[in-house]
Amino acid sequence: MVAGDNERRFRQLFARRVRATPLLGKRRFTGENVEISVDESFSSGGINYLVEVDSGNMAKLLVGQYVLLDALCTGDTEKYRLLIVHMYKDFNIVRTLENLNFIKAKLGSKLRFLVVHIDSIESWEGGDVVEFLGLADT
Repeated sequence: MVAGDNERRFRQLFARRVRATPLLGKRRFTGENVEISVDESFSSGGINYLVEVDSGNMAKLLVGQYVLLDALCTGDTEKYRLLIVHMYKDFNIVRTLENLNFIKAKLGSKLRFLVVHIDSIESWEGGDVVEFLGLADT
């Protein structure tokens, strides 16, 4: 499946499974000739969740995105969380978690993150946003 199809698949699944929490669309962050965007977003409990739908088994690219988001959200990292949704069949999310935790420790990054595979969302029967976030690992 191509990236746009996977993003659409996530949006449809989120709308069906997560009660009372609308998606807010793509978000873009800029600064000093640098720009990064995320595929989707939603808000809950004063936190803005930035959703990146990973279609290509690209843990190393997600690390770069995480570093840029951490730098561009300076001073506001408590208001944001990066949620990565892996779409690649049989992808082990531990790889992404290890990469992000390594970078967070080495660089002192402040932005918190969550990682989930689409299969976990698909097998979940649905509920509120807190239950949805509980599907993800940190």
